[in-house]
Amino acid sequence: LEPAQMRAPELDGGWSVKDSLAHIAAWEKVLLDVAGKYQRGETVVLWAPGFEIDGTNGEEQMNRYNAYLFEQHRARELIDVLDDFRETFMQVVALIEALSDAEIFDDNHFPARNGRALVTFIVGDTYEHYDEHLGWMRAWRDKTT
Repeated sequence: LEPAQMRAPELDGGWSVKDSLAHIAAWEKVLLDVAGKYQRGETVVLWAPGFEIDGTNGEEQMNRYNAYLFEQHRARELIDVLDDFRETFMQVVALIEALSDAEIFDDNHFPARNGRALVTFIVGDTYEHYDEHLGWMRAWRDKTT
């Protein structure tokens, strides 16, 4: 895609490809932060500083958080978003390579995960998340070509 196409607010909800990449990188940073805290045995707060938890259900909370992330990143320059996206992806790859199989797959390795293996978090913030956004990007691209 050309830079102008990546900045065009043509995706679902008025997002651009740039916004989607910033969003994915932001969630990958949550993964990096949370995985590090699990490894150190620290208390985990899923949401970014400055985002207020209001007691709504999980899906509503995530939708509010996604809107918060959109507002936090929408004014960023495309080159900054692309650099951040690439760097964050490489950090996620390094994290996964450094984790043991037990840390990734054992349901009870990190007690704070309440019996859920870290792999579920990794999958949700990596390839499942990429597929979700890639679907919107491809649908938009196919409409415009």
